[in-house]
Amino acid sequence: MKTTTVIETIVILGGVLIALGMIAGLWQRTSSTKARATVTSEKEYRALADEFRRLSEMAVTAQEHTDLKLADLTSRLEQVREQLELVQRILKDVE
Repeated sequence: MKTTTVIETIVILGGVLIALGMIAGLWQRTSSTKARATVTSEKEYRALADEFRRLSEMAVTAQEHTDLKLADLTSRLEQVREQLELVQRILKDVE
């Protein structure tokens, strides 16, 4: 009977070791999957941050371009006003 008990103990310990090995393997696999997901998330975050930076720079450039156009139009409008005033003065003088 002693041999049977020793064999049963060895089988049980072997089963426990196999179960622990499987648990450790699954834990390792889960950890590496999470690590890959984190790296992917960081890459996606960086890509989005770069895209946001690029769009921000484009928006600033567009705003600067709009400001220049507005300044040019304001200057031209002032010139037209001055010319209109001159024409009005001439018309008053002619009357």
